[in-house]
Amino acid sequence: MKIALNVSVICICIIVATSCDDSTTQTNGTNKTLKEKREAPQDYIEQLSDQIIESPNNANLYVKRAMAYTERNLMELAVKDAERALSIDSTASYFHQVLGEVNFLKGDLRPARLSLEKAAEIDPANTDALLKLAEVYFLLRRYDEAIIAVNDALRRDDQLAQGYFIKGYIYKETGDTITSISSFQTAVEVNPDLYEAYMELGSLYAFQGDPLALEYFNSALEIRPKSAEAFYHKGMFLQAGSRIDQARETYFEMLRADPNNVLAYYNLGYLYLTEYLAFDTAVAYFDSAVVVRPDYVEAIYNRGLAYEEQELYGEAETSYREALSINPQYDLAARGLSRLLE
Repeated sequence: MKIALNVSVICICIIVATSCDDSTTQTNGTNKTLKEKREAPQDYIEQLSDQIIESPNNANLYVKRAMAYTERNLMELAVKDAERALSIDSTASYFHQVLGEVNFLKGDLRPARLSLEKAAEIDPANTDALLKLAEVYFLLRRYDEAIIAVNDALRRDDQLAQGYFIKGYIYKETGDTITSISSFQTAVEVNPDLYEAYMELGSLYAFQGDPLALEYFNSALEIRPKSAEAFYHKGMFLQAGSRIDQARETYFEMLRADPNNVLAYYNLGYLYLTEYLAFDTAVAYFDSAVVVRPDYVEAIYNRGLAYEEQELYGEAETSYREALSINPQYDLAARGLSRLLE
């Protein structure tokens, strides 16, 4: 029988994730984290606008409003305010950094690069600008320049966990697994709560089939006990190593943490279909996956396969036709239907 493999991939938003939670807005001695911005009253922008009317040449107010606009995904307005701040004071490294970060979030990498390069030129000690610049270089595949920017930041402050993390990601991208692992390990030594680094280490060791992967996935789960991502990768590693009962228990834990997790339902269905040969149970889990995601064509197809294994050909045909109605090019479902109609 032809089984639809679980090809779902959970993307880890690595570099951006590590830079967002701890980023700080600095304006002439006033610090306000992005988290605090999120918790600010809804009329925060109106308050800033009123202050700008009273002090139209206060560049800091425009920067604050730019960050507030960014939090509300009003990116064009954020860019205009950051540019306005720079028109008032073009010598402030931080203002160039803010404009670079806003353009980075917009996906406009060239203007982001230029602004961040200017921020670092004005203040070579601006490690936030250097690390964000390294991220931009990374996305532009200018890896050597990315490493230089990170190293410049780390020379200023060797306790920047994000710097080691970014280096790990660059080395991973360029195929230097050993140095990548070393960099991620340094990142967690500096910041033992850096979830993303544990996930990267787990994934790298899992790719090598090394049981150390489990330790890193478990460390990630200690930090985020309900992380579907960590449960998923842990379960897949156990499954790939034929530790089927442990994989199943991991997916059960995944469901306890997130009762609507479609990947947990799918993977349990897959195990009951291919390993336990408990086809009725497989159908139940694939059904649950489809309830959560009605267009989950792989789950619909495998449900049909489980029906076919039980010689419930009418139900199997219905599932194959449903899969094809969602994706007419889905070859496995077409072949399954052909088998039934022969």
